[in-house]
Amino acid sequence: MKTKHHKDPFTTQCWLCECITDPYQVIAHFFAEAHVHQFRRLIKKLVCHASGAGVYKGDSPGDILLYSKLIRSLIKAVYTLRHTKHSAVTIKKEELFNKKYYCSHYVSADEWKEFPRHLSEKEYSNPYRVFQQFFSYQSLNNWLQCWEQVVENALNSDTTAITAPLTVCTHLIKLVEAAHLVDVREVTHVGEYLKNGRAL
Repeated sequence: MKTKHHKDPFTTQCWLCECITDPYQVIAHFFAEAHVHQFRRLIKKLVCHASGAGVYKGDSPGDILLYSKLIRSLIKAVYTLRHTKHSAVTIKKEELFNKKYYCSHYVSADEWKEFPRHLSEKEYSNPYRVFQQFFSYQSLNNWLQCWEQVVENALNSDTTAITAPLTVCTHLIKLVEAAHLVDVREVTHVGEYLKNGRAL
């Protein structure tokens, strides 16, 4: 007798114990796990170690594997959003640092740390451009393999360096920053709770 398998398109079951089919909710849960600056730092460290700086020892291997699954789910989620038609936000020069455009709702949010470091002004206004550029650089499957290689190489001293580490690092960080902006500007709730803390 065959057992029914629930579809898990973004592979969230392994880190959330729940199958999420809405890519925006994948993004919301992603940033409920850690802040954008923490993911940015982790990506830099892992890519650095994967490109020949020795074995990464900054976090426990269990934590690294958890975060690697989170980033894999994010890559899959934004892949489905890459062709989303969305109007760019018109932001006046004097409003660029207005936290409503980039700062999350969490009490522990830090305005300085959450401000995007790698996005151009056009990408800041329309983060969906980053999603398109990310998958123009290489396909979904290639990105998933690339990310797996980054994590494996960072935790293993017997592997060779990854190809084009600076480009890989920049694309991954821009992807996280763009997803963060989508989360801040468009996602109103995480699971069944509004971001201001009240139940729906």
